[in-house]
Amino acid sequence: MVLDFLKQLRAKVSQEDYKNILDMTIDDIRFNRTSFGKKTSPGEFIEICKRCCIALNRCNGGVRV
Repeated sequence: MVLDFLKQLRAKVSQEDYKNILDMTIDDIRFNRTSFGKKTSPGEFIEICKRCCIALNRCNGGVRV
C-alpha cells in the first residue's frame, strides 16, 4: 500500500520535490507523533504525505497527487 503510493508519487513529482515531501513527512511524524509516543499506521503515513505534498504545492506550484 505505502510502496505503491510512493511509486505513484515519485512518477508525478520531480526528484527534488519527492525528497522534500518525504523529508517533510518524516519531520512531521517525528515531531507530532513520535514525541507523544504514538505509532503511525500505513494509512496515516499516506495521509500525512499527501498533506505535505499539498503544502509543498502551495509554496512552489508543484503537481497534485
